[in-house]
Amino acid sequence: MKNVSELYSRKERPVKVLQIGEGNFLRAFVDYGIDVANEELGFNSNVDIIVPIANKPARFAKQNNIYTVCLRGQKDGKPYKENRVVTCVEQVLGAYEDYEAFMKLAELETLEFVVSNTTEAGIVYEDGDKLADKPPKTFPAKLTKFLYTRYQFFKGAPDKALTMLPVELIDHNGENLKKCVLQYVALWQLEAGFKKWLDQDCIFAGTLVDRIVPGYPRDEAAAICQELGYEDELLDKAEPFGLWVIGDARVEKKFKVSSKKWHVIFTDKIEVYKERKVRILNGAHTSMVLGAYLAGMDYVGQCMADPDIRTQLDQSVFGEIVPTVHLPKAEAEEFAQAVFERFENPFVKHALLSISLNSISKWKARVLPSFKDSVANNHGQLPKWLTYSLAALLAFYHTTKAGKGCLLGTRGADTYEIHDDADKLEFIRQQAGKTNAGYVQAIMSRTDFWGEDLTKIPGFYDAVVKYLDAILSKGARAVIQDLGKK
Repeated sequence: MKNVSELYSRKERPVKVLQIGEGNFLRAFVDYGIDVANEELGFNSNVDIIVPIANKPARFAKQNNIYTVCLRGQKDGKPYKENRVVTCVEQVLGAYEDYEAFMKLAELETLEFVVSNTTEAGIVYEDGDKLADKPPKTFPAKLTKFLYTRYQFFKGAPDKALTMLPVELIDHNGENLKKCVLQYVALWQLEAGFKKWLDQDCIFAGTLVDRIVPGYPRDEAAAICQELGYEDELLDKAEPFGLWVIGDARVEKKFKVSSKKWHVIFTDKIEVYKERKVRILNGAHTSMVLGAYLAGMDYVGQCMADPDIRTQLDQSVFGEIVPTVHLPKAEAEEFAQAVFERFENPFVKHALLSISLNSISKWKARVLPSFKDSVANNHGQLPKWLTYSLAALLAFYHTTKAGKGCLLGTRGADTYEIHDDADKLEFIRQQAGKTNAGYVQAIMSRTDFWGEDLTKIPGFYDAVVKYLDAILSKGARAVIQDLGKK
């Protein structure tokens, strides 16, 4: 069987995008989207990729940087499959192995954007990095040196400034990246003109990304290659849904890449879109999975097909969560419908126990804000499903048995592991031997868990005790069925 690079070739285009990171997500998200934009929108750009750590992978050169993105999921209620051969990656350089070539890219006339994904720990400042290092260790230090080289080469020309689009999964990623860069400017005592160029001409945009990318489909790779008719060691599997929110409206004028296949939103209110994702997508997961697991479910797809759990999701998301999102109702509902379609993806088995990790902090971040806003919007009335979700969490965690770095809960004859911060698990284990009321009181009143004493919210404590009693006596399935009828 031939290699993908024997059947497809790259097109000559100007390089407008420098990408720091060669991982599965960037290749199935950013590079895929730019490839679509080249074809459908005339964006006319190739991408140069920099591997930010040592030991550049050899598989890119073997395939002339050409690879296939395999989208698998649902669209408009129907199974969706797309195989796109991405041909926009011009070259893949190692920041260490190809240092001189990497820095030479700072002189590219056509360069406009820097995209990065160096993991959540990548945007950091370390004062041991030096300007003379080839290269400096941290990503922000590498970027600072690259930008300084460009500033010097083009003599501070405003039209040669770059737009940074980090996709690292941290809050305020653009703001934090710029902060680190400016710290290196100060550490290395670089001239004031460079700092002014960074402040006035360069853009460090905060971004929010949303696409599930499982990556190389190891178990299916042989079958997929057989279907495609060629070998591809860089196969990259992802869901069809893709959204990039770029938190600086100025970028839209020059980064014309948004398409039906790759939705990009430019806004000065990125926090609203973060809220939408956290409350609807993440909140639906966190408020549903623990009770659903106790009710006998193991995967998200099963939950979507189960009439009782689906009723919970319909009523909680559209009745209790969507009304708290600070966007037009129709827009929030449209996103919720897309989320449900993603949950139904037959090509992804998303385990409930995987989602259950660190549920206390997740409930605080993803569910509590919607709960409180719902109470405020409804004159103190408690939202039944979000209230129940805390009781389900406490039922899921309710055990005195400790395992290795976890607690051990039981579902019928099955034992499951409960993973959270060690101090939280130990406290819960100590409280689980109390009466249900005492157990709930002890946990809900922990302000370090929730940021406040939840027992102070009128009626909340009593309702959680009632639901927990019912779950432990009748079972989660019966409670879910009863709530769904009300």
